[in-house]
Amino acid sequence: MRGYSYSGGIYRSTDNAQTWEYLGLDEKPVYSIEVCTNEDIVTGVKNGIYKSNDNGVSWYQTYWPVGNITNILSLSSGYVFAGGVDNLHGIIRSNDFGETWDTVHVFTNYGQENLKAMAASAEGHVYAGTYNMFGEGSIWFTTDLGESWTEISIPDFSPYWGWIYSLAVHPQGDLFAGFYGQGMYCYSFFTQQWDLLTNPWVTPDDILFIGENKIFVGIEQDPNGYDGVIYSEDGGQNFELLVSGMNSGNGTSISNLFHHPNNLIYAEGFGFYRSTLPVYTDINNDVKDETINTLNYPNPFTDKTMINWSAMGKDKFVNITIMNSSGNVILGDKVENTGCYKFKAYNIDSGIYYYSIIEGNNIHSGKMVLIK
Repeated sequence: MRGYSYSGGIYRSTDNAQTWEYLGLDEKPVYSIEVCTNEDIVTGVKNGIYKSNDNGVSWYQTYWPVGNITNILSLSSGYVFAGGVDNLHGIIRSNDFGETWDTVHVFTNYGQENLKAMAASAEGHVYAGTYNMFGEGSIWFTTDLGESWTEISIPDFSPYWGWIYSLAVHPQGDLFAGFYGQGMYCYSFFTQQWDLLTNPWVTPDDILFIGENKIFVGIEQDPNGYDGVIYSEDGGQNFELLVSGMNSGNGTSISNLFHHPNNLIYAEGFGFYRSTLPVYTDINNDVKDETINTLNYPNPFTDKTMINWSAMGKDKFVNITIMNSSGNVILGDKVENTGCYKFKAYNIDSGIYYYSIIEGNNIHSGKMVLIK
């Protein structure tokens, strides 16, 4: 919580965001939070960085100099990169999961250049994007854990300034960037060229990849465009607007997107939202790792099959989703939590189908084969 009209601090939910408990950092506007691979938690606040190594129960300060820490990014190696605004016009680094810090890069463009976005590739390359109230923003990257930094030329938006609001590295290696009021672009390191992927009047504030083709983009509220979440199933060539349930379906600014281990998407901005349907990182993978006492019989089946699960929670209703092998949802329904559901396949083609039942904190998943 940033604490504009109420006290700030850290909150935690252990039941998929249904209820929350307050953990501390009272009166501290919290701008960023990161969970490291060793499960330490590092959070950026006004004028400093705090850390917890007991799942958020207690906190201690590890960075004191001025600067509101709005971005934190951790790597599996224990390196953590951070930066922000207000007299901290550069990037600081820790090599011990946020215990100690040193400055590794200072932005060189004229004016008050502030860190706005960070991303990392699978190889551990780190990317940083900035905005500048008095001029152009910039994009920098490092391939040696912050020892040296190289600038990437951004598109020419004259007479407007190019401010970077979001960065993400595609699984195939291309860099995606959202520019304030200019849309989302993709940068190819092979051609060293930028390609526009979305309408040029929107501001992508966060970019989330699910596998190689699915992309979710959080859009900041903009008087010249729309806001909410846009979604692509073809790597960014085409997008559709997803705002159902957000502010009565009218959309709202979305600054952060998360892919939870429960396979749902969480979105935060002017409100906190959760998707009603799960997504799959790779629809061809066997989903048995997520299966909890789940099966359907008969399997294979010709016209109908009974999907069974162990009703472990106290929820009266569950959400059931059935997808085809291309990842398209063919059924989404809310049914009573009886532990069984009869699926009738009269109007669909033969093939492999995947189902999931969301029951409180539990997800029951499986695969079935239709033969006609």
